[in-house]
Formats: sequence, C-alpha cells, structure tokens
Amino acid sequence: MHSRLLIVCWRRKLFFLGASLLFLLALWFWGFLYTTHITEDGGKIVSVRELMLGSAHGGRHESLLQRLGFHERHDPALDGGSNGVEPHGAAHGEQGSVQLEGDEGGVKFVKPTPGGLRSAKVRHTNDWDAIMQDRTDEGKQINQQPSGKGQPSRHISDEMRMAAERQSHYEHELKRMGVPVIAGLGPGGRPPPAQRLVHFDLKGAPSKVSYLRRLMPILKTLGATGILLEYEDMFPYGGSLLPLTARNAYNRDEILELLKSAFALGLTVIPLVQTFGHLEYALKLKEFAHLRETEDSPQALCPSYNASMAFVEELLTQVIEYHMPAENGNLLHKEDIERSTPKLTHIHIGCDEVYRLAECPRCRHRLKDQLFLDHVYNVATIVRRRWPHLRVIVWDDMLRHMALDALQASGIGKLVEPMIWVYAEDIYKFVQSTTWEKYAAVFRTAWAASAFKGAHGEGLLMPPIRRHLENTLRWLAVMQGEGNRFSHGLQGLALTGWQRYDHFAVLCELLPAALPSLAICLSTAAKGYFDVSARTNPILSSLTCPEPTGEHHAWLELHRDSMMVMFSRCMFPGSMIYRFILRLATLTTETEEYTDAIRQRRGWLTDYNIRHNFSSAARVDDLLGENYRLLNAVSNLARTAASTLTEVYDHWTYGEFIEQRIFPMLEELKRLERAGEGLKKRRVWPQRPLPYLKPFEVLGIDEKT
Repeated sequence: MHSRLLIVCWRRKLFFLGASLLFLLALWFWGFLYTTHITEDGGKIVSVRELMLGSAHGGRHESLLQRLGFHERHDPALDGGSNGVEPHGAAHGEQGSVQLEGDEGGVKFVKPTPGGLRSAKVRHTNDWDAIMQDRTDEGKQINQQPSGKGQPSRHISDEMRMAAERQSHYEHELKRMGVPVIAGLGPGGRPPPAQRLVHFDLKGAPSKVSYLRRLMPILKTLGATGILLEYEDMFPYGGSLLPLTARNAYNRDEILELLKSAFALGLTVIPLVQTFGHLEYALKLKEFAHLRETEDSPQALCPSYNASMAFVEELLTQVIEYHMPAENGNLLHKEDIERSTPKLTHIHIGCDEVYRLAECPRCRHRLKDQLFLDHVYNVATIVRRRWPHLRVIVWDDMLRHMALDALQASGIGKLVEPMIWVYAEDIYKFVQSTTWEKYAAVFRTAWAASAFKGAHGEGLLMPPIRRHLENTLRWLAVMQGEGNRFSHGLQGLALTGWQRYDHFAVLCELLPAALPSLAICLSTAAKGYFDVSARTNPILSSLTCPEPTGEHHAWLELHRDSMMVMFSRCMFPGSMIYRFILRLATLTTETEEYTDAIRQRRGWLTDYNIRHNFSSAARVDDLLGENYRLLNAVSNLARTAASTLTEVYDHWTYGEFIEQRIFPMLEELKRLERAGEGLKKRRVWPQRPLPYLKPFEVLGIDEKT
C-alpha cells in the first residue's frame, strides 16, 4: 500500500516536471519568434513578425498569413496611426474563406464556412506557388536594380541571342535549299541596292517587242527599277548610219511602245551604245571598214581618226534623241509628258574589252592607257556638252590596271561613272581592295554588274542558276563593304543577260530559258538577301508557279535540281519555250553521250570501221538501236521547234537557233545511221592486215625520218 502511494506521487511529480519543461520550451520558442531578426535586401534588418504581418519594406511585402488565405482586421493602434493604408484583403468576406478577428493584436480563429476547408487547401497550395514565384521575381528585380546599366545590357544580350538564333535558322534553310551562305547577308541587314537594272542584249536572238512588254510587269514585281537596253544593230538607224540596221531590226513604233510600257511602270530606260570596242556590227561593213584600228579585225575603231569621233557622235545622237521626251514628239506625245513620266537620265557608252589598241600607224606611238582615257574623255565630253543633264556610264575593265595618277590626270572622274562587272563567284579575285580604293579616289560614285545568263559558256542552253545566284549574293556583300568608300555611294546593280559573247559568236541561253534565273537573282537583289519563304519571296507568284506542297522538301532545291525542272510547271510568258529547251538539253546530253561512246568506247562503229567498211553486222545492228530512238526524238523536236519559238522570236532568230542547236545532232545521227546501214550490207570481208591511212603523207612528213 505504501509503495503504491509512493509510485503515484512520483508519477505526478514527473508529470508536473514534464509539463513545466514543455511550458518553458513553448515560452522560449514564442519569445524567439518575436525577438529573432532576419537580414534581407542587402542588409536591411526585418523582424519575422513584421514579415508575417506585412509591415516591412513600406508595405511592399504582403503578410505571410494573408498569402496563405487568412485575412486580418487591421488595428490602427498597432501602427500608431501612422499608416493609413488598409492591408490587402481586410475588406474581403468571400464565402469559403477563413476570417481573423483581432483584439489588440491578438489572433482568434473562427470556424470556416461550409466548403471553406477545401478552398483553403487549394488556395494554400496555389498561394505558396505564387509566393515562391514572387520571391523569384523579386530576386530578379533586386539583381537588376543596383546598376542602371544592367537592365539595358541584359536586354541587348537577349536581343543578340535571339538574332543569332534567327540567323542560324535562316542559314539552315539556305543550306537545305542549296543556296550559298554569305556572311553578313540575311533578314534585317543593310538595305538593298537603290537601283536594280535588267539588261536586254539585243545583238542576238532579239525578242519580239510584244514579249518584252509582257515581261516588264513581272520584272517590276520582282524588284526591277530600270532597263539597260543594248540595241547594237536592232536600232532603226537612219541617214549615214542606215547600213548598220539589221534586216529584222525594230521599227520606231515598236521601240516607242516598248519605252512607253517601261515608263508606265516607272522603269527607267538606259540605252547602251558601244563607242570603242565591240563595234563589229558596224566595222564589219564596207562602208565603215576604214574606221578600224587594224585592217584584219572589226573589233575596235581607231580613236585617233577624226572620222571615228564623227561616227560615234552620230551614233549617240540618233539613239539619245529618240529616247528623250522632246517637244518634237520623238518619244512621247504631249499628254504623256504632262504625266511626268520618267526622263532619260543616263547613257551607257560601253568601252569594254578593247582588245585591239595602239596598233595602227596613227596610234602606235602613243601609250595604250592614254589612248583609251583620251577617247573616253572625248566621248563623255560630247555627251555632257550636248545633253548636260545626262550622266555617263562606262564599263570598268579597261581601267582596273591603270595607275591612280593616270586616272586622276585624265579628267574622266567628273565625267563618267564606272560600272564594275564581274560574273564569277569571287569578286575580289578580279577587283581587289586596292582597285576599289583607287576608284573611290577618282570617281564620286559607281555601279556594279552581275549576270543572270550568258556568262559561263558560249554554247549553254540553260544557265547555271546556282552560280548566277551566288554571283548576285557576293555582289550584295561587296557593295555593302565597298559602297562607303565613294562620296556618293554605289548607285545600284545591273543584272546582265548576254545573248552572244560578241557579234560573231553563236547564241547563248535564250531569254525564256533564263527567266527563272533572272527571277531568282532579281528578287534577291531587290531584298538584299535571299528570302527563304515561299510566301514572301515573289519568285513563284511572279512566274505563276503552283504553290509548294509538303514540308519534307524545300520549295527550291538548287543542289538537287540543277536544271530547274521545277519551273517547267510554271506558266510564265515563254514557259513553253522553257519546257522545249529542257527537252532539248536532255536530248543533247543523251546524243553526245551516245556519239562519244560510239567513237571512243565501242569497237564496231568507229571512224576506222566506217572508213574501211569492216565490222560485224550483228554488233552494228545492236548499236544502231539507240541511234534510231534518238534520231526519232530529235526529228520530232525539230518539227515542233518553229511553232514553239515563234511565240517570242521571228523566223530569222528561230531559224538560226535550230541550225545551231538541232541540225548538228540530226546530221551526226543520220551520218551514223547511213554508215551503219552500209556496214550491215557487206557479206564478204578482206584478209588482214587492212591497208592503213598514212598520217605521215597527210602531214607532209617523210615516213623514214
């Protein structure tokens, strides 16, 4: 009994001792909660109570309890009446919330309304996420606030990163399309050249004026600002120059319609009149042969002959006067002039590739460079004296090697504007930085010239579009880098389309066959970069092409489709000729491969077999199978050539084209057919050795030696 009583007493003592310890621990913790401080915002001391009640930082921090969803009645006595701002949420009494009642700062929880617990839990979770997000945002603001330059720097850094990502994506698309990637070119770069001229070379395969007029709205849409019109013998000269006019030259009414169409679209027209070299069309004639620099070549005229200057002045007079909207009505009617149509502002006087210079008795005692510079000065002076408002353009190739002192002393710097032409991909290989520096010291401004056809082979049927596009892109980059050298900058870019390499050469790529190349290069020049979007690049819409389908292939694939077969589905003016040329190019390749194999790799239908009438009939018959197929295909193409080409060309032009491109294939295939049929008829053959051709006798060499 006594022992049980002692046990009960000890248990009570232990209970009271434990309760006292728990009370003291709770009292200590409560005191710690109200007396402990934290460091925040760069060293400012804030108490936990202030943080919880939201009184720190001028009210910027909300109460922690409020963020948990518990609203508190504000007691002004707590602030000593100094803060008249009611804490956020004090007036809210929404259903489902848990309310607080304050009694001199005391806190008493009130039973939540129905449905409030679940809402409080959800709000509790969401508000914790909000708290953490706010703290993250505050931390970002705090990190940005100390320095006034930090925020702009970070903004600029973000913009640079985004720009780099866009450029990387742009270059990826270029590679996917087979378009050359040129550093510094892309969306958002420098503006494009102010002037974009399209060159029509009429000295070969001159298109009908009706066709050229149909092209002009397309060129305008693609970004052209003007036309560089090189007539040569297609201009209707009169008077003493009448013999220069070709038999199929344009008449004056046709040229008038052409110029009116250009002016109506706001396209400037710059005539190109050769005045030194490339005068074969005139100097080949008996009437003008005495003006040649050398008797055996009509390539260039003699600059020291007085009659030469009279000839050049008459050339310029007839062309310029017809292009000027004068009162005598040569070009435009009075009502056309009143509409403020564009006026003639430039004349191009050529002067490129003057190969025969300082060879005649009158010139050979003078330096070539001085002869050339004097002639350019004299021609430009004629133009400026008679037509002071005209600006004179000249090809630059003859100036590249000349010394700076000679150029400055010549006086041409104030009279002419050089048009710097390079049709290869590496511009600086032909026009080095020192040449640009020299030009800028002599001329106030200059032009550039690329090519969309007629630059990579005298006998091509289709232009190599990727090479022409890269040439255009390279020029855009060079113009951006070199334009600032000139006091008046660079005027623009001329896209040349040569139809012959010179007056005596065969035809280059026909204009309809090169229209996709022109569209790609011109739209690129107009934007200052290649636009990879089929929606914003005007190529497909301008050429009336079907919209691209599927995302697996790019809308343009220059690396896979070198012949640009994709444009055969388009319906641009001359598209039938484009498809015709594609078929002709394919047949030409097949025929060349076949005839080369017959001559070089197969052993029964070579020139040796044909010459000696010695071969296997069965083998020859096998080889002629492919010949019959090709001969039939080429013959069908020849029969449709005239009707196809007549859309754009007169009978003189398509007759010349057929003779140059189709007849040689027909003749070669027919020759092999005749030879093969002759070999097949033989039934008896001679013994070997066969008599052989004696090349020594043919060459006039003694066989014994």
